[in-house]
Amino acid sequence: MTRGYSPRGSLAAVMVIMTVLGVAVAVQVVRPPKAEAFATYYWFSSGHGEHEKITRAALECPEDQPSDGTCFEPDSMDILAGYRTYLGGVGAPDSWASGGELDDPSAHCDNADYIRPEDNGGQTYVRTRAQASDQLVACLRHLRGRFHGAAEQAGTVFDGDGDLSRYETLSSCADYGPPGQRARAKCRFVDLFGRTLHGVQDFYSHSNWVDSSDPSKPTSVGNPPGMHRSEVFPLMSFRLPLSPPSDVPEQLATGCYPSDECDGRIRHDEELNKDVAQIDPRTGKVTRDGTSARGSILDNEERAVQWAINDTRRQWAAMRDEIKARYGEVKGNTIICAMTHDTPVRNWPWTRGDCE
Repeated sequence: MTRGYSPRGSLAAVMVIMTVLGVAVAVQVVRPPKAEAFATYYWFSSGHGEHEKITRAALECPEDQPSDGTCFEPDSMDILAGYRTYLGGVGAPDSWASGGELDDPSAHCDNADYIRPEDNGGQTYVRTRAQASDQLVACLRHLRGRFHGAAEQAGTVFDGDGDLSRYETLSSCADYGPPGQRARAKCRFVDLFGRTLHGVQDFYSHSNWVDSSDPSKPTSVGNPPGMHRSEVFPLMSFRLPLSPPSDVPEQLATGCYPSDECDGRIRHDEELNKDVAQIDPRTGKVTRDGTSARGSILDNEERAVQWAINDTRRQWAAMRDEIKARYGEVKGNTIICAMTHDTPVRNWPWTRGDCE
């Protein structure tokens, strides 16, 4: 993303100009992106659809391979990950339209910024560890709610006779709206599960969990220490009870956003954000393309992307376990099949149903 840019003030001007010119295009295409983290948009942005590509690298089935429940077939992946002109479930929090969560820090794990005095030249930070930890737990609570909401919606794919509903399982989602209120059951599921993945992926871009500080400079507000951890963040285990603030590591920080409201704090775009890489949606390999300052340090960009991919896979494995725990092994496997297969129910007489 363009460092230091906040779209909130310019969005109104863009929309006014387009209205005057009589230009009518889809909102999701014209809206400037949230100036932080992995990107959703391709236009009015230096981003490259990173959320989409991370999700595809993590969960898309290999070409021409049917799903075994661990991966998503092409149409099912499209509605979860989105594509160039459609946000998908994982892009929903960045929508400017109904249901967007652009200004909710809990949806993106923003504003859990803190640095210890010993990492800041002896200076006391403007916020306490407790304040930062409370904000991080607010993100965990928010994403946990999305995760369990998705599991609840997964059980609504059946008709009144207890059979899979063709309508409810169609891999076609073009509607938008408040979280979890789309027309079809499969669409409601991918909306809520995608929102979970969005926040999880943002955590690795926004935080110092897997990255490193600039070794050529002392740590400070402008160069926060990196934790350089090589594991998924354990507190994002949404099937377990919500972690208390005391479980948040002392050195953990995410950036303050928007930067123009963050004087004296660890700013999002300038100090911690790792983004704007080109990501291969098949392999997850990163090709740097004007990445952020933090992303250009050592292998920070690559680590942020790889651990976002790893945690995306963990979340889908956890969701499969949650679905089977809620609905039983047999019914649960049917639901998982319906979510990952493009044709779960037969479209007589042309196709057979993969999950019936």
